[in-house]
Amino acid sequence: MRLVIAGLGDLLMGSFSIWHWVIVFLFFGVPIYFAVRTARRTTDPVNGPSGFGGWLLLLAIAEVVGLLKTLGAVANSIETYAEYNSAGSQVVILGEAALNFAFMALQVVVIWFMFKKDRIFPKLFFFQWVAIPATFALDVVFVSAVLRVSVSQLMTAEVVAPSVTAFIVAGLWVWYVSKSVRVRNTFIHGARTRSEIFS
Repeated sequence: MRLVIAGLGDLLMGSFSIWHWVIVFLFFGVPIYFAVRTARRTTDPVNGPSGFGGWLLLLAIAEVVGLLKTLGAVANSIETYAEYNSAGSQVVILGEAALNFAFMALQVVVIWFMFKKDRIFPKLFFFQWVAIPATFALDVVFVSAVLRVSVSQLMTAEVVAPSVTAFIVAGLWVWYVSKSVRVRNTFIHGARTRSEIFS
C-alpha cells in the first residue's frame, strides 16, 4: 500500500516512472482484467441480460478507478497541510486522512461485494453515494473547528464543485443500479454469506 501511495504521490508531482506504472497496473488493472474475463454477456430471452457488460462494466471500472481518486485526495491533503507547521495543521492532516481512509474502506467493501455479485451490492452502493456529502460535511466542520476558520471561508467553488459533481454523477449511477435489469440479474449471490456477516 505504501508503494501505491508513493506512486500516486509521484503521479501528482509529475514524475511517474515505469515502476509506478507497473504498480498502478497491478493495483487497478488486475481487478478490471478479472471482471472482464469473468464477464458473461449473456442475454436470456426471458430474464434479460446479466453479468458484467454494457453500463455495468463501466460502473465496475469507475468503482476501481475511484480508489485512485481517494488515494490521490489523501496524498494531496498531506502535501497541502505539510507546508504548515502549526499543531492545528497536523491535526487536520490526521483527521482528513482518517476520513479519506474510512471512505476508501467503504469503497473497498463495495468493490468486494460487487465482484462477488452479491445481492447486497446495490444497498452498499447507495450507502457509498450518501457517504459523499456526509464525508464532505464532516471534513468542512472538522477543518473549521480545528483551524478556527468560518465554514463560509472554506466553501469555495474549487472545494465544493468536485463534491457536488461526484454526488450528481454517483446519483445517476445509483438510479441506474436501481432500475437496471442487468444489475438485478447479476447480483443474485451471497444470501447465506450476508446473513453470516450481519448475524
